[in-house]
Amino acid sequence: MFYLATEAGITVAELTKDGVKGDGEVHVGTMHRFKGLEYQKLAIVGARDGVIPRTAAIDRYRESDPQRYASEVHKARSLLFVATRARDAHRISWHGASSPYISR
Repeated sequence: MFYLATEAGITVAELTKDGVKGDGEVHVGTMHRFKGLEYQKLAIVGARDGVIPRTAAIDRYRESDPQRYASEVHKARSLLFVATRARDAHRISWHGASSPYISR
């Protein structure tokens, strides 16, 4: 948000659990905040492997609890899917290796 507002000159508003804070034209928030909402245009930034899904958070279940691991993987995939609801266009970007949930 800071970069968009100060360096790019874009007015931003933060999407919080209580709704939109600020009067910016661009809403910024986590995928959890955008889940279930629909925007005209949407961008997801940083959708790289290890971040989506958060490997550190779910890999600990891979060996010890395979059922929980499968459930966590499913939740992460579903979150990305529901966070990309856009009426007209959506863009997903990453650096390095993309998330395994993004088809190219």
